[in-house]
Amino acid sequence: MDLGSLKHLLELVRVVHRTGDIIVFGSSSMLATYPEEGEEDGVLLATYDADFIPEPFDERAAHTLQEMIGKQQAFHDQFGYFADIVRPLAFENFPPGWRERTVSLAGFTGVHCLEPHDMAAAKCIAGRPKDIEQLGGLAAKGKLNLDLVHDRLWSMELIEKMIVKSHDALKKTRLRAVELRREWNIPEP
Repeated sequence: MDLGSLKHLLELVRVVHRTGDIIVFGSSSMLATYPEEGEEDGVLLATYDADFIPEPFDERAAHTLQEMIGKQQAFHDQFGYFADIVRPLAFENFPPGWRERTVSLAGFTGVHCLEPHDMAAAKCIAGRPKDIEQLGGLAAKGKLNLDLVHDRLWSMELIEKMIVKSHDALKKTRLRAVELRREWNIPEP
């Protein structure tokens, strides 16, 4: 996903969610900090969705948005990207203090994107291979400090199973970053 696609989705969200805030999380939230990662050779090119939590959350509005710009809808077929409208329960997977660290998106009032290290901590909790690949690419390019991601993970109240899973994902991310630095001829930090 590129910044233009993210902005397009946000303009459409604002048609339904006229007031209040919009929290952007997931990979597309990185575009507020590193818009170049949505361009050629960017690690976000393989991202086709943007995750939004409208606040205050309204179930009917969320349903309308999902039908309008969600996965497997006419919008998705036409443009190749889509929005996931997520319930506020997702906030439980964000590190403490995340609200104070959000990044505003230029040109949009009330749009708050997850800070890159908070996003990375949430992605480590998910621990999917595609997340490890993206985080590894961002770390290889020097756009993520994996020690800070580690600290954010330790600041969270996680059950033992999730601690093991998230730290395993972080370990794999570190290894992938080293591999990508070698592949891309980027000197070690």
